Parts: sequence; C-alpha cells; structure tokens
Amino acid sequence: MRAAGDQLGRRWSIVLAGGDGVRMQPVVKRWLGRTIPIHYCRFLGTRSVFQHSLDRALSVTSPARTLVVVGRGHQEAWRQIGERNPGMVLVQPRNAGTAAGLFLPLTYIRARDPEATVLIAPANQFVYPEERFLGEMLYAVRAAEKLPSHVVILAARPDGPDGEYGWIACDRELEKIGLRSIRAVRTLLHKPEPELARLAYASAAMWNTQVMAAHVDTLWRLGRRVLPEVMAPFERLAAVIDTVEESQVLRDIYERMPVRCLSRDFLAQVPHAAAVMDMPGLWWSEWSRPDRIMHTLTRLGRETASVMRHLRAATAEFSSSQSLNVATAQHAMDDQ
Repeated sequence: MRAAGDQLGRRWSIVLAGGDGVRMQPVVKRWLGRTIPIHYCRFLGTRSVFQHSLDRALSVTSPARTLVVVGRGHQEAWRQIGERNPGMVLVQPRNAGTAAGLFLPLTYIRARDPEATVLIAPANQFVYPEERFLGEMLYAVRAAEKLPSHVVILAARPDGPDGEYGWIACDRELEKIGLRSIRAVRTLLHKPEPELARLAYASAAMWNTQVMAAHVDTLWRLGRRVLPEVMAPFERLAAVIDTVEESQVLRDIYERMPVRCLSRDFLAQVPHAAAVMDMPGLWWSEWSRPDRIMHTLTRLGRETASVMRHLRAATAEFSSSQSLNVATAQHAMDDQ
C-alpha cells in the first residue's frame, strides 16, 4: 500500500493512543476483571483496535517514520506493539488532552524532518472495510501534499444526529484527486448541543473522524496561533531533543501543560485552514461509548459475544445518566 514517493522521507504517521478511556473503564473491569484503556481490548478477531490502527499506519508509512503516543500507565501497549517496531514510542508523563497528544510527536518529527507531511490517526476507531480505509488515508496524504497550507480531515457519513461527535460542514471544492473531491470547511463543530446536532445532520454535515494529514509546519504554525500556551513548552522541548536534558524537560513541561482538546481548542478555531474529504461507502465509529461498540457488534452479528451483556448494562446506565442530565438542565432553566 505504500506510495511510490514514500522513500523520499517526507511522509510520517502518528498513532494517538494516549487516552485512558475513562467512560469505558467500568465495562472493561466487569468484562475482563481488570482495567485497561478500551483501545487495547480485543472485541473482534485477534487484534485490538489499537493494533488495527498501528498496522494501518505501518501500511501507509515506513516503520521508521511511524510514531506512537501512549499513556504513562499503558503497560498493555508494549505487549501489543510486540514486533511491529515503530520508529518511536513516546510515553506522556500525564494525560494533558488530545492537543498535547498530537504536538508531542510533532515536536520530534519536526526536529528530524521539518518538511514532513504527517498522517494522524486516533487509536480508538472501528472502520470497515479496512482496505478501503487504507486507500482513504493515502488520499488524505496526497491531498495534504497538494494543499500544504491546509489540514486535510477525513469525514464519515453520519447515520444519525450524534451530538458527541464533531461535525464538519463543507464548502467549495479546493482540489480534485482522481475522482475524489477535497472541499473547504465552512464550520467545525465540537460536540454540539442536541438541537444543533440535528440541524447539522439535516444539512448533510459529516462526522469529523480526526484522522487527518497535514504538513508539519502548517500544524506548528496553526498551533502557535491558537494554542501558544501549549506550543511554548514544546518549543522548549524541541531545543533539547537528543541531549541529556531531554527527559527532564519532558517531565517538567508536562507538570504544567494545560489540558486542551484537539477538536474543540485547535481544529474548531481554524476552519479556514481545514479541508475535508468524504469517505463514501465506509463504516466508521469511534469506540468511546458502550452503545457504539454494542451497535457495531450487533450489526456484525456478534450478539453472543461475552462482552455484550456488560455493554448493554453500561448503555442503560449511560442513557439514564443522559436523561438525568437533560432533566436537571431543564429544571435549572425553568428556575431562571
């Protein structure tokens, strides 16, 4: 699957696996008897969603130019990486949000290859069919190479007005690669309120998968503009890479690193610099909630999987919690 130009040393990939999956921890605990982040769990076949994500990255770029970001307590990561041998595994001293999770590996890529184009993929996503998704990732990289001042985001077609996804409203066509259209972004929404999510769905907006490709300098420049409080510490780290001070500086900057969200605090602030590519005919789901995993397994005919009863219980608890939150919010509004 590697493109012919990959040997030039300009394409890199990042697998973002630093999250702890707090919402799914009760399900995992009841199912496995221990707590591990959801992306290290094997729901289907012999590989976890993390391993699927890493294998896809290794199919798009060479192992030497594949970086993985994990959390400090993610012992399972090392066993699952096994002999896959990515070029670098970066351990975050603490979870400071998805923005830091991205700019940490970008700091190292920029130090080694300032002209790089980078593919970024979260590790908690289910996609089908896999081979078609690999093609979409390569299209995104090619689009980023043609549009070096843009962040090219892969978008999935929604099956409902899910307000816990990010949404993208498209604008004019910017570029065409073969028959694929790369469009400008009119609006980026991060987890909109239910009414706005319904409006986004009705207006043919799409889900933001947060799988994206961009020139490393474009990401760095945009980060400086909208997240200076995040970028200044990483620029301090960049100055000491490959020195004896590196480890200590990494620990120091994470002690004070502000928690920022990649979707809300970064992408949603720079819609003018984003581009979007639709993925027709591809089934995508972010596995951060029990109902999404349960829906996927049911659709695949795996209703008898051992995890299903735990997912059903957690989904019922989640629905009750959501209803309580809505009722509480309505009560507060009535009291005003």
